[in-house]
Amino acid sequence: MMVVDVRKLNNGIGPARPVYQHGHFCVRAFHRLISYPSYTLFLLFIIYLLIMDIILYFKIRSRKLLDFNLSDTILNQKIIHTIDIFDLLSIKKIMIEPIIHYVRSPLAESLETKLYFTYYFPFISANVISYFHCFLSLISIKFISNESLFRRQIGVIIFQFRTFLDCFDGVIYRAHTNDKRFKSYYGNFGYYVDAISDIIGGICLIIGCLLYFFKQRSFHTKLSIRTHSNKYSNSSVSNEGNNETDLIILNIDDDDIEAQTYSHIHSSSKTTNMSSNLFETKQTIFITLVLFSLRYSLSAIFWNRNVHAYEDLLDSQVDLSQQKSLQLSILHSPLTILIFYLWRYLCALSIQDYLSFAIFIDRTWEFIQKTSTIYWCTLLLTIFLTELHINQIRSLFTVLATK
Repeated sequence: MMVVDVRKLNNGIGPARPVYQHGHFCVRAFHRLISYPSYTLFLLFIIYLLIMDIILYFKIRSRKLLDFNLSDTILNQKIIHTIDIFDLLSIKKIMIEPIIHYVRSPLAESLETKLYFTYYFPFISANVISYFHCFLSLISIKFISNESLFRRQIGVIIFQFRTFLDCFDGVIYRAHTNDKRFKSYYGNFGYYVDAISDIIGGICLIIGCLLYFFKQRSFHTKLSIRTHSNKYSNSSVSNEGNNETDLIILNIDDDDIEAQTYSHIHSSSKTTNMSSNLFETKQTIFITLVLFSLRYSLSAIFWNRNVHAYEDLLDSQVDLSQQKSLQLSILHSPLTILIFYLWRYLCALSIQDYLSFAIFIDRTWEFIQKTSTIYWCTLLLTIFLTELHINQIRSLFTVLATK
């Protein structure tokens, strides 16, 4: 008879894995979907977004030029009873975030077309709604920075409601002005109010994450450098050259801390992984959040700039038939559609949803840290590609105008 010490199973950390975890990936995935219905709903939601994006591709390829001679009265009569997600497919609607395009915007338009919101509440303007969701952004900081996961999830729900109102204020503005075209009204006072409220919303979300990280339990340790191996090791005796460091424990449970710390202390080759995976200094956290804020800001600035540029080039009214044909050929080209899709998933509003989801499932630090490199590379490449594309389109229109 063979005797096995169960304490040595799974590297001495906790019990052995359940039987289903030893099976094929598909078996484990199926078990997850059956055991956790929320995973199934999330998967169905992702499939819905992908299917709608495929439909959008064919809608873009078949889209005609916008009819600027169509009166606002006809536009209102055309969509007063039905809401078509792909109706009046403007440049901004093509480049907007998928969740806004397929979920929030139809819901916001339903409040107006089905429940007649502006008819019963004519005194509520778009700017009033913008002021209110700024207030909700400030409230969400209190919840998102809380150490309780349940309260952070409440903060995410509050922030998502704020994002819905950010979409709803555009619907209210278009209803008051009798203009159903989905576009940016540059130079309007409401445009600047909406822009400032979006900036406040993003700042509040990032500040909430920063405060939450700083509230985590600190771990005071003394680290010394091995001159021969260039590795950090824990030192219980204070010697010359030792550096005392305050590390913060991020997103890990008490049992995992004790088990993994015990394992790393007895394995000198993994001590560096303990510091990098479980603990971070306040300086590292602050710098990481600053870099995240920078890519968030770049996404917002260049998305807004590029939407404005493409609207002027492809959605503007032109007189010559050659210019109209050029607009359609550029709009239907695969390169243009690729750029539009890249910005749909790289824009600041998409980043807000990614970060909100990470907060909701308690994986905030992992999302910010592990997506940094790939997001920076993708964002900078998209910015460079978009600038080249816009300059090429402008040169084509210039050459056509000189003929």
